Amino acid sequence: MTFCNCSLCRKAGAAWSYFPRGALHISGVTQCYLREDVPNPSVELHYCGRCGVTTHWTATLASGRDRMGVNMRLFAPEELAGMRAQYIDGAGWDGTSPPEHLRSSGVIGEDAFIS
Repeated sequence: MTFCNCSLCRKAGAAWSYFPRGALHISGVTQCYLREDVPNPSVELHYCGRCGVTTHWTATLASGRDRMGVNMRLFAPEELAGMRAQYIDGAGWDGTSPPEHLRSSGVIGEDAFIS
């Protein structure tokens, strides 16, 4: 699970786990948000049209990536116990090199907590 401090992740209030696009079946109808503040958005953010919660994102076709992220904050903390957590500096990321880590990785329920 990844905790990121970029503006999109902060505003979405999400902690992500990543999968190949199409690896998971998302049930229910979602609305899609495509960023307007960047010239070529690389993700489509999906949210529930009934309650507004961020559910997941999918990489845009233009990004060339086969990836999606699921908002793990939708799960109860006890369901996530034992998962590895990493903290990346998405706010300082240049978009080309791997992002820096803000702190060492942890394990949910031991030295990393989700609320």
